[in-house]
Amino acid sequence: MGLEWMVNAVMLAFCSIQDIREKEVSLWKLKIYGILAAAVSIWKLFSPKDDLPVLIFRLFAGLLPGIFLLILARITREAVGYGDGLVLLFIGLSLGFWECIGIFFAGLLGVFLAAVLALLLFGRKKGLEIPFIPFLFTALAGGYFWMKG
Repeated sequence: MGLEWMVNAVMLAFCSIQDIREKEVSLWKLKIYGILAAAVSIWKLFSPKDDLPVLIFRLFAGLLPGIFLLILARITREAVGYGDGLVLLFIGLSLGFWECIGIFFAGLLGVFLAAVLALLLFGRKKGLEIPFIPFLFTALAGGYFWMKG
């Protein structure tokens, strides 16, 4: 498992547990996650396999999905949490745009299926909150094994 995948998997696992229990993630966990994601990106820049301009472009492009989710959190008055946007920002920073997009859409699919299942089992419940980070963790793990196999 590559360093960037390992960092994301460990941090998403820790954040997922708290997101499931409390429907929020501690700021200190997000700070550690951000520092580790930045360290992975810096490591990639100083040990380039590709041209440096290509790596820098990938780094900034990887931030776009997270920025989109942060803007969505602002527009929806945090119906989508800022923590979810920051986590996606860190995934994009360390893995890149296409991997981040794949994880994001697989996570959205998981949330959609969970919402449909909750609707079928419990009916319409006002105020039902489904944590998103566990689905990002599942999507990351599934994406890693999909690409590995």
